[in-house]
Amino acid sequence: MQGWDYFVLQHPDGNLLQSWAWGEFQKDFGHPIWRLAVTDNGNTLAQLLVIKIPLKLGWHIFYAPRAILINKTQPASHQHTAMKLIIDYLKNIALSEKVILFRTDPPLSSSDTTALSIYKSIGFLISPRSTQPKTNLWLDIRPKEPNLLLQMKSKTRYNIRLAEKHQIKVRVAQKPEEIAIFNNLIRTTSTRDGFHPHPENYYTQQFSTLDKYNIMSLLVAEYDGQPLATALVSFFGHTATYLHGASSNQHRDKQPTYALHWEIIKAAKQRDCTTYDLGGINLNDNHAWAGITRFKLGFGGNIVDYIGNLELPLNKPWFKLYQLLVHKHYD
Repeated sequence: MQGWDYFVLQHPDGNLLQSWAWGEFQKDFGHPIWRLAVTDNGNTLAQLLVIKIPLKLGWHIFYAPRAILINKTQPASHQHTAMKLIIDYLKNIALSEKVILFRTDPPLSSSDTTALSIYKSIGFLISPRSTQPKTNLWLDIRPKEPNLLLQMKSKTRYNIRLAEKHQIKVRVAQKPEEIAIFNNLIRTTSTRDGFHPHPENYYTQQFSTLDKYNIMSLLVAEYDGQPLATALVSFFGHTATYLHGASSNQHRDKQPTYALHWEIIKAAKQRDCTTYDLGGINLNDNHAWAGITRFKLGFGGNIVDYIGNLELPLNKPWFKLYQLLVHKHYD
């Protein structure tokens, strides 16, 4: 475990979704996983967490979230060799595992044409769909708290103060069974905002597994003991990540979500994090995320764009059928 996470954490693009604990969560949730590594004289050239996810009709996909298949810390020849070894291994087991494609969404921007050309040369296609958000908001939380407040929009600062005035209290849940608070509020949020959440056991298992590794907290904003907003937040390396959030329909005027995120920032600083990843945003005013995007942008931060899903066909006849079923055009 320590060797695995050392590689992830020492890489500038290393992230939670390639961590040892994330693999354990996926396994506990019922997804088979592979941890693949290419080494040379004890030096790890590349490593990859791959998750097997079911489709319909008994077929599956291999998925490597935010994977670092091109390790720019290595010479170009080593990068290509390591990448080819991993791809060849997945190709060799695809038929027996009933897998039709390999999907990844690497931490690359669309402007990184060099890396993209390497993926395309191996046969990857740019998918019209994305699994992880294509645009995230990162907040540098190294400044002191007063300076962080000054970097926020005035309305955000006002709402943080308003939540304090209304005596909104934010606490870290201490008991595993308190995930029920989150599951209750996510039902309310999904009904209000019109989206389909993960099944409840997904959040329950995620919290149970990642909490064991001391890299996840459940924070709850309350008014007079009543839960009004809650968030599942990971702390991996020097990055805190807002993974999931939910809120009540009650007392929204007391701004509990502002208090919640301000306390997340302070908790992250206490854990020596330097970055708070507020998660996905969308800058299109007509998008379903327009409201949450305005909310997050109020805290300041830097916009980070990703290339999205890249997919490598492993079973061409079934992949073509898959393309037809999703009615999407691939580049």
